[in-house]
Amino acid sequence: MKSRFEYKNEGMEKGYGTIVHPVMPNKLECDVAVIGAGPNGLITAAYLARAGLKVILLERRGEIGGGLATEEVLYPCHYANTHALYHLMVEYMPALKDFNFAERGMVWVYPNAQTGMIFKDKRSILLHRMQDCTFDSILRWSEEDAMKFAGWIRVLNRMMDEILAPGTYVPPLPSLDLVVKTQKTKIGQEFLEMMEKSPYELVTETFKHPKVRAMFLYVACMWGLDPTETGAFLFPLMVNRAMHKQQCYGGSHKMASLLGKDIVTNGGLIVENAEVVKINVDNGKVSGLELFDGTEIKAKTVASTLDPQTTFIKLVGENNITPMLAERCKTWKFDKWSLWTLHIATEKPLEYDVIDDVRINESLMNIMGFENEDDVMRFYTSVRAGKLDHIGGHATCETLYDPTLVDIPGHHVSKFQFPAPYDLDGHKENWEKRKKEIEHKVLDLWLSHLKGFTRKDIIIQSSESPVDIERRIPCMVRGAIKHGDYMTLQMGYNRPDETCSSTRTPIAGLYVCGASTYPGGMVTGGPAYIASNAIAEDMGANKWWKPPQFITHYIDTYLKD
Repeated sequence: MKSRFEYKNEGMEKGYGTIVHPVMPNKLECDVAVIGAGPNGLITAAYLARAGLKVILLERRGEIGGGLATEEVLYPCHYANTHALYHLMVEYMPALKDFNFAERGMVWVYPNAQTGMIFKDKRSILLHRMQDCTFDSILRWSEEDAMKFAGWIRVLNRMMDEILAPGTYVPPLPSLDLVVKTQKTKIGQEFLEMMEKSPYELVTETFKHPKVRAMFLYVACMWGLDPTETGAFLFPLMVNRAMHKQQCYGGSHKMASLLGKDIVTNGGLIVENAEVVKINVDNGKVSGLELFDGTEIKAKTVASTLDPQTTFIKLVGENNITPMLAERCKTWKFDKWSLWTLHIATEKPLEYDVIDDVRINESLMNIMGFENEDDVMRFYTSVRAGKLDHIGGHATCETLYDPTLVDIPGHHVSKFQFPAPYDLDGHKENWEKRKKEIEHKVLDLWLSHLKGFTRKDIIIQSSESPVDIERRIPCMVRGAIKHGDYMTLQMGYNRPDETCSSTRTPIAGLYVCGASTYPGGMVTGGPAYIASNAIAEDMGANKWWKPPQFITHYIDTYLKD
């Protein structure tokens, strides 16, 4: 392993035992500077470093990973995945295979029991990885809905496998072009028809039983889809992934660690506590960037994982972009809702008080607080209005499948989480004012569904509001876990803007590859994969990776004329 960067090590010549202070030069040169060491920044830097480019990865915080965080929030000895716990695209993400993570110790937990919903009468619905098991669970409530589910989910699964999953890793087309090309197949036509309806319409037109409706409406919208907005092309993905989540054994940060090692092994440089304050542009072309401490980095290419307001207005400067792009950035809408989370440590695992299916205790996620679709709609309507008129959400015992998260044998770590507004009751300060009240209400709900649990069984607890998310990860402005709302005008070819959604921008040498770029947020690796392809091609680098078959099949079927 040899770095492509030279250091001055003071003290090395003075002999063994001397304190050595590596000195970082205040001027550096590289082929590619990547801003932000979250999932997309790490993946982009890893691909390009292995391609033989001289890569610098810059992270504002003191540790790489961004949303791939596993932290000791329940001090001492109890760790939690504070952001990305549920990994939705493990079967598809090219980077996982390209970097041989399975052979390097990365293990994914993929239980059959995926997502449960528990009701006041102690009965439940449980979505499984195996379709037949989900059918049986719905059958307890409605034979008609179970039969409907059997055909419906096969269609959604095909949409996921043939269109949405491969489309995640291919640059987007203009909307009209994409519609024309998607119509080539029957499943594509059905997909386009589905986009004409809102998640609420799709769920209520498909199912009759209010509890079945409640389950599918919550999981369809929990990651950012508005239940009333049409054009929700991610609806099939959200429903499909509710039955195909995976947990990273050893903590989500393990993925960040492996990517970081790959970058360094291939000669790249990772600099932490390195806030970028300016992207330099000369004659319409990027020339480098500057850090908060005055360090200057000369770069042929800059790839930013930050939101468009930060990248183009704050760092590039409005004078270097077109008025149209400036207006787009200024009017960029951050997420309608963020997340509120309560972490708890206990001396025993959670056991839910259900009478119809003990497998609910094996589920990766359990939802509670909703009896029908009207409750779910009231909840999302309230959150969208900046209020918490209804308490409900989803919970996970993180140590059920990953005991490495605690240093005390037998202890467990769990979380309760729900979509939440940034400005609670109109002001972000209300989160701190209402902290104890909200924790109390959440525990009342959670404990009401647990068997033999009281507040005395909780050793430590800690909550995190959308405001806390922004404090912990500043690039998540207003707690925006996806760096931008999932509204129709900010998705697809428009994410973040029609001139930038391919990751290339109007400024030569500047690329965008974060969650505010197509296809969007979550740990998909999509923006990074598209950017890595574009940068490697534009710089004539050794593009050592090949697209997997499911992507080439999509290109051949839909995108070629």
